[in-house]
Amino acid sequence: MKCTVTDLASIVNEIAPFELAEEWDNVGILQGYRNAEVSHILVALDITEEVLEEAIQKECQCIVTHHPFMFRPIQRLTDETREGRIMLKMAAAQIAHIAAHTNLDAAPGGVNDTLLETIGARNIRGEGCIRVGDIPEMSFGVLADHVRDVLKAQIRTYGEREKRCHVIGCCSGAGSDEYKEAMKLGADCFLTGEVRHNIALDALHDGCPMIEGGHYETERIICPVLTGALQKRLDELEYQATVYCSDCNLLG
Repeated sequence: MKCTVTDLASIVNEIAPFELAEEWDNVGILQGYRNAEVSHILVALDITEEVLEEAIQKECQCIVTHHPFMFRPIQRLTDETREGRIMLKMAAAQIAHIAAHTNLDAAPGGVNDTLLETIGARNIRGEGCIRVGDIPEMSFGVLADHVRDVLKAQIRTYGEREKRCHVIGCCSGAGSDEYKEAMKLGADCFLTGEVRHNIALDALHDGCPMIEGGHYETERIICPVLTGALQKRLDELEYQATVYCSDCNLLG
């Protein structure tokens, strides 16, 4: 069967229900003709000019990303801005855009489950965008080094390297505010992408050392997972469509 942009959005919704998105978020079909046929799809963390060129080269009719375009309302669509140039070029190439942002953070098997699985945590549990998982007891310093190596990230740490840890909490991207909720679920340390200074001070006061792994680095791990999930479901439904994981790796 032939797949449309609407069909593809329905599959994304199965994997990461749009109703899980935060009220302030912008998810779903954000650009393009809803009934346009889709035979080639590109999955990426962000739409950059390089990602768009890759989509054009691979003859893709839709780009599915984690981070949405038009995250904030825009008043002018011109080639004077990075986002404007990309959107105009996408429109000219008839490439649609579907975003799965905080809904993919919160979904089972989504960003935060994948993040903890990637670093080897077990018995992963949680709710919303917050997850905790069990790890072999180790010092915070050893854990931080492990996270650095696995994510291939330039991390920052907040806390004593000698502190013993055995349950790690996480909220990918800009999720440092959520460490207290993770502590309620038993976390004795916390991994996120970005840490504000005042949050780091609060976490240290509360006895929860933090690893700042980078917004990009804590979320790029979802791209191959989402690619595989989309392709599997498309094949099950016998849609004639191929999903590619973007080769662009601009920030890491």
